[in-house]
Amino acid sequence: MQFRYDPEHEELAQVVRRFLDEVSADADVRAAMTSALGWDPATVKRLAVELDVFGLAVPAENGGAGYGVTELGIVFQEAGRALLCAPLLSAALSSALLLDVGTGAAGGRAAELLTRIATGDAIVALATRQASNARQTGQGWRLDGTHTWVLDGHVAETFVVSATTELGPSLFLVDADDRGTSREQIETVDGTRRFATIGFADASAIPIGDADSATAVLERSHDRALILLAAEQVGIAERCLAMATKYAKSREQFGRPIGQFQAVKHKLASVVLEVEAALSAVMYAAWVADHDAQLVGEVARIAAYQAGEAAALAASENIQIHGGIGATWEHPAHLYLRRATVCRQLFGDPQAHLEHLAQLIEARA
Repeated sequence: MQFRYDPEHEELAQVVRRFLDEVSADADVRAAMTSALGWDPATVKRLAVELDVFGLAVPAENGGAGYGVTELGIVFQEAGRALLCAPLLSAALSSALLLDVGTGAAGGRAAELLTRIATGDAIVALATRQASNARQTGQGWRLDGTHTWVLDGHVAETFVVSATTELGPSLFLVDADDRGTSREQIETVDGTRRFATIGFADASAIPIGDADSATAVLERSHDRALILLAAEQVGIAERCLAMATKYAKSREQFGRPIGQFQAVKHKLASVVLEVEAALSAVMYAAWVADHDAQLVGEVARIAAYQAGEAAALAASENIQIHGGIGATWEHPAHLYLRRATVCRQLFGDPQAHLEHLAQLIEARA
């Protein structure tokens, strides 16, 4: 079986790349890194209005375009290539989770959030790495707990929170401005993406979905996160490979381009192999996510592992091939290495992916 993008997908990639070349150049990335939000609001709004990337996989009735993970993967691949600073991952994951659980007790609130996510007017962050404790009172549901490494939690207006109840694991919506909610931004080596620790102390919560499906919903959300982040890492790897190749062709040493030396050729060849394997894994995983739910857990981890290895290798070899200049703050090479390093750990490290795959294979035997 051969997997390749069709002409419509190729056009999507070209449109997104041209746009990001305009709004996410090195100077734009560095400006976003030092801003309070972590991105340029005008750029985010243009992404939502002109390209519809925040609502790409949101149904048309909720203000989106109604596409799937394959199309989202293409956008994330280009975002990684350009080191885009934007709440793109939060938008994709939160909208998919809200669609997965349905409105439930949240009524029109979830539908409203979906529409506002698609138009770039709302940031909904997932606080699902740990579980809070939720209890039902005469005034409704109340929630207590602490969640770390909440992506875009520093500015989110609403949180989707996983919590333990008497009925089992459940999901809730909590407003960021609730008096029982607190947040503290976390500093990481990657300034292009922001995280926060979110605390809940007797916070008012609205249940979404039901306790019987919460665990499965979170597993599907995690699988989607792995695939989209893997696509981003492929973009990072491709960009680093292009940078290294261009420099190897132009930088001369001993009277000839350094790309003619065997040691440099071997480095670049190794990166090419890793990038091609990662791209194939991501394309297949995205296709499976759109067509075969039974295999998603397995292929998502294969893609995450392969893409993580490719991005890490490409980013480090890019610095090595550039030599001393590649290690300077002024050169963008280190920004790609920083992004690749955090991406590789964000939803489980490579060892965790391999262990999960081993468990799946053992269970199938």
